[in-house]
Amino acid sequence: MRLGGSGFMALARPFALLVALALAVLVACGDPTAPPATADEVAYLQVVAHHDDDLLFMNPDVRDGVRSGHRLMTVFLTAGEAEEPDANGYSAARQAGARAAYARMAGVPDEWDGSAMALAGGRTAERYSLKSRPRVALVFLNLPEDADPRAAGGRGALSRLWRDRGGWVSVDTLVPTGGQVAEPSRYTGNGLVKVLAKLMEGFRPTVLRTQDPDPDPDYPFWLPLHDHPDHVMSARFAEAAARSYRRSPDRPALSVVGYRDYNIEDAPANLGPEQQNDKIGHFGEYQKHDKLAHGPAYDRWSRRMYYRWDRGTAWVGQAPDGRLHAFAVRGKDVIGWRQAGDRWESAAVDRPDGPLAAGLAVGRGVGGLTVCGRRLDNDGMTCRDDRGWVGLGSPDPGDARVGVPAVAAHRDGRLALFVRDARGGVSRVEQDGDGRWGSWDRLGGADVRDGLSAVPGPDGAPEVYAATATSVLRWAGGWDSSFPAVAPAGAPVAVADAGGTTVVVPVADTGEVLRATRTGGAWSAPVRGPGPGGPGRPAAVSADGAVVVVGRAGDGGVTTDASGAWAGIGGTPLDYPAAAVDPAGRLVVLLVGPDGRLHTSVRAERGGAFGPWQATP
Repeated sequence: MRLGGSGFMALARPFALLVALALAVLVACGDPTAPPATADEVAYLQVVAHHDDDLLFMNPDVRDGVRSGHRLMTVFLTAGEAEEPDANGYSAARQAGARAAYARMAGVPDEWDGSAMALAGGRTAERYSLKSRPRVALVFLNLPEDADPRAAGGRGALSRLWRDRGGWVSVDTLVPTGGQVAEPSRYTGNGLVKVLAKLMEGFRPTVLRTQDPDPDPDYPFWLPLHDHPDHVMSARFAEAAARSYRRSPDRPALSVVGYRDYNIEDAPANLGPEQQNDKIGHFGEYQKHDKLAHGPAYDRWSRRMYYRWDRGTAWVGQAPDGRLHAFAVRGKDVIGWRQAGDRWESAAVDRPDGPLAAGLAVGRGVGGLTVCGRRLDNDGMTCRDDRGWVGLGSPDPGDARVGVPAVAAHRDGRLALFVRDARGGVSRVEQDGDGRWGSWDRLGGADVRDGLSAVPGPDGAPEVYAATATSVLRWAGGWDSSFPAVAPAGAPVAVADAGGTTVVVPVADTGEVLRATRTGGAWSAPVRGPGPGGPGRPAAVSADGAVVVVGRAGDGGVTTDASGAWAGIGGTPLDYPAAAVDPAGRLVVLLVGPDGRLHTSVRAERGGAFGPWQATP
């Protein structure tokens, strides 16, 4: 990450870039025919532009990967030299900072084995493995950073390589002072894709973490891309390489997770104090080596972590026969699982009409169990029920600001679908009595963030809850200002049962969760208490007469709160767990793991213990 060649953010500096068509963000990529990984095959690969991007935008996820004991490798595309006079020395210092931060995350001495690494096309890179944890490795390609005017062709080296895929443009790498390589390597755009694809073939990752290839256009800086060009291009190159890698034979399933970058500074702090301090401490090790990595923005980034399109917690639902079904996006496909007694099995789902974002919403409508998603190629909604996929269009066609869907049913079984629209409000589309979807209605609202929660209201009509930067909004035939005021750290989750409606809200900056319950038309006094300890939104479900909250723990596992106290139940979620009640009345917690499998843990009775995690074959 680099704020600008002089170390200050060029807030409105225009870039003379021809913006390539944005690649779809494949948050759970992979060929559905590729087998899930075994536990021994799990491997994490990060591809980032600069030496601190992983620390600022992907932590605490990277930290959890480092501490997991599985193989982990981070590839840094640029030398990060910017406009520094001693480009080679400054790049070497940033490398030292990255190594120091990873050693601290691993809790071992900052001692590494370095070597020159042979790459495709006769190129070389610098590779370092942590002596006390040799499964942790860092690879530095050392391509010119965007702000360096000394690169062949001037500034914007990665952007030029991306635009020119015919091999007419090439740039040479830098040679950091005292490093592992003595001569530069020459890259074209296609050459960089081949290098990354070959790295993937050799490393065989099951998780690929990237930056944001298509940033939210609401962020007003770093135009025209709305983020640092190197961030965007590193993500696009990584995803292009992943598409090539997925054609490799005998590879395990690959999950791709994209992370928001600069624009998270405008979002509420969604890490609790303990995780903030941990992340700041890891970045502090890096800062000792980078004289330019200081200022208020670095502090804001260190208190947040946001996925570009997160999975959410509404990806499981109950079919008309009572069985639970779960869904996940994998490349251009949606994969499914269904409950079969005490086990789960794969369930075939036909391919949707376009690539989808990770955030799926599942409900039961006129056409049976229905899964809905947001298309990445045209920003529209699509849903599948027993009759197949059908496109619903969009309230704002072609606008990247349209969010992922939330669904809830009317009392008569008709579904309503809600999204955050491009105006920062909420829009809705509903089924008629025959299950046909109608036209979009704008419900209004302002400053709504992506990640809505919809449930049936007391009158049988769906209502929706949404987070803004400073409050939680409720719509039920109109906007209701009576919900208790709280600054949310992320999306609220609403649970409706016979006793009323409970809304669970992660509280900004504190790590707490707030609960409020509506019975008889009035909200209870909000109750704030400790949160799960990890990042992101919780899941919630009504089970055995109580609302149970499920979230990520501070150690990266899963934790539940069924009686006012959190209890860890283990597991290794790739992002956010979900929860549901099965036909036998048992509470089921579900997650998608870094092995690409669905994992479930079951609590048979209230107050009982959760059983061991079971992985779907």
